[in-house]
Amino acid sequence: MKKYIGELKQHPEALFILGYMLFPLLALVVAVLGFFMVLGGYKIFGLILLLVPTQIFIFAAMWAIKNRKLLIEKK
Repeated sequence: MKKYIGELKQHPEALFILGYMLFPLLALVVAVLGFFMVLGGYKIFGLILLLVPTQIFIFAAMWAIKNRKLLIEKK
């Protein structure tokens, strides 16, 4: 796993896709799912979905954007 992440840090195209497309889209989908679960009566599980995986995807997107910016500046 560490080897794969280390190799991923060398490709700005992959970091672009992760940081600007994939992770924000996943955060949006999970947030909408959590919101609908709260409205549907599953308040605890919906709040967990709103707080935990959504935040993980947001921070992962920020990580990818930061590493892409550093990689581009280095080149």
